[in-house]
Amino acid sequence: MGADSFTAYAVRRLLALLAVVVLTPSLTFVVFGATADSASPWHRIAELPGYLHRTFVELDFGVTGPVTQPESISHLVLAGMPVDLALLAGGLLLGAAAGVATGTFAGAHRRGRVDRLLAVGSAAGLSVPVFWLGFVVIVFVSPESGRWQLPFVSGAGHYVAPGADPLGWLHAMWVPWVVLAVPLAAMVHRMVRATLPEVLGDDHLRTARAKGLRERTVLIKHALPVALPPVLALVSVNVALLLANVVLIEPTFDLPGAFRLADVGQFLGEQSHIPPADIVQALIVEAALIVALTMLVCDLLQAKLDPRVRA
Repeated sequence: MGADSFTAYAVRRLLALLAVVVLTPSLTFVVFGATADSASPWHRIAELPGYLHRTFVELDFGVTGPVTQPESISHLVLAGMPVDLALLAGGLLLGAAAGVATGTFAGAHRRGRVDRLLAVGSAAGLSVPVFWLGFVVIVFVSPESGRWQLPFVSGAGHYVAPGADPLGWLHAMWVPWVVLAVPLAAMVHRMVRATLPEVLGDDHLRTARAKGLRERTVLIKHALPVALPPVLALVSVNVALLLANVVLIEPTFDLPGAFRLADVGQFLGEQSHIPPADIVQALIVEAALIVALTMLVCDLLQAKLDPRVRA
């Protein structure tokens, strides 16, 4: 197995994933824990092995809630994680697909009217905060509270489990997906639009055209795969940004994801067995795991399309 083989690259990236998942909560445990408890950092470092054992072996983050009815933080996070994953995955896929589609069209028809309109739209998508977009939906077109009530538009409190009502789940999720996808679609659009014209002049594309292939076939089957690795790299480095937007979107549409605990912990602090910092620490572990896994998938896809990144 050579050092530049796909398997060796995948193993290296997996080891890096494990390091990120362990080091990120360890750092916050030492630094922020020492600040919150007024304890010495060396004291927190001495407690680190026990914390890692409880976290990754026992999956124990403690309990929260009233003293008379405490709830396991691990249970709350695991219960909300499917919503977090579904929201992030839908936003990633929709944003990447929309950005690639519009960027491909704009790159093949540069300086046209549609290209200029898409440029304005991508600038707006990068400028408008996602929580403002969600607020606009809730205020203006939500079926319950909107000024102009539209059917099948997601609103606050619409979420149902996909196993209980698949259509109702789609009803509750599709607008949050769109809102989450907007900034990513704008970034991907600009990346594809800038990269594709350079690819269209490559020698292998001239050969494909000389063989009589239609320009659409040349664009989709030959040019686009060459332009996709930078897009995957762009998606990979922006996963953390999208996850931060998930934290903003979930309360806007009242989605029962785990990140809603970031607010709940502030109000339960005086009644909990432990400080709400343990809730934040559990969310940090979840965020590190989700970001690392998503980056791993993007890196492996990028390495499959472009073997040069394996070196």
